[in-house]
Amino acid sequence: MQYKTRLTIMDSTGTASGTSLRTDMNVPESGIYRASHAQHHLPHEVTLLKAQKFPRCSRCSEPVFYELVRSAPAAPSYPGAFTVTLYELPELLPDDELAG
Repeated sequence: MQYKTRLTIMDSTGTASGTSLRTDMNVPESGIYRASHAQHHLPHEVTLLKAQKFPRCSRCSEPVFYELVRSAPAAPSYPGAFTVTLYELPELLPDDELAG
């Protein structure tokens, strides 16, 4: 089993330079993806399965961009396997808003 990792260079907007993986596209391979979205504070990394759609932001219609951090070749992909599909990423609130 081989895992792939990639170095990501981010531009000033927080978008991975040269990335074309974005909301509503098909996930090309199972793995952990870094999410970047300038409009809202979203989870930084998400685990997605091949052939699912990249999830959208729960707060707006602006695209979320993705970069593969680590592949997950052992992720279940056989028919009938239990999986969870992530349709949208929730906005994360600052700690002070959660406490109040």
